Amino acid sequence: MKKNIRIEKKKERPKFKIKLNIKFDIRKLLTIFGVVLIISISAIFIVSTIFSFSKRRDEYMKKKIYPQIKIEIYNASGYDGLARKLNWYLRDNGFDVVYYGNAIDTILKTIIVDRIDSSLRYAKILREFLGGGIVKYEPDPDKLTTITILIGKDFYKILPKIKNYDKIF
Repeated sequence: MKKNIRIEKKKERPKFKIKLNIKFDIRKLLTIFGVVLIISISAIFIVSTIFSFSKRRDEYMKKKIYPQIKIEIYNASGYDGLARKLNWYLRDNGFDVVYYGNAIDTILKTIIVDRIDSSLRYAKILREFLGGGIVKYEPDPDKLTTITILIGKDFYKILPKIKNYDKIF
């Protein structure tokens, strides 16, 4: 007797043929390129305009506003020479520093005291320039200054670039 033997054929993996049918439409390509170019140029213009306004504002503040602010500085941080450093840094940036020296006690936070304006206009300008500090209003008709700065232990965190600022005489 004969046995029926079945021989199975190996299953072939299906072959996938990918046919890329890409057609370049030069008009669409140029339109997309044009839009990207216009957006890029607009972004560059906006950034440069903002930078220009910021630079002009800084120059205006340095020439017109900062000289009006008469400042006295007291070092209450415990770090030696910080009032002198801040004095020269503020003077180099257009402020009118009339006095600097040491305070008797030390404090943790830098305090900016406005002596003449209850709206704290000048104190807020100085806080923005320095990068921080507590703003207060304490009028004193006997003082000839607009602002009193009490430098606290947090000052190097507020203005780290002053740490290595040394004016050579």
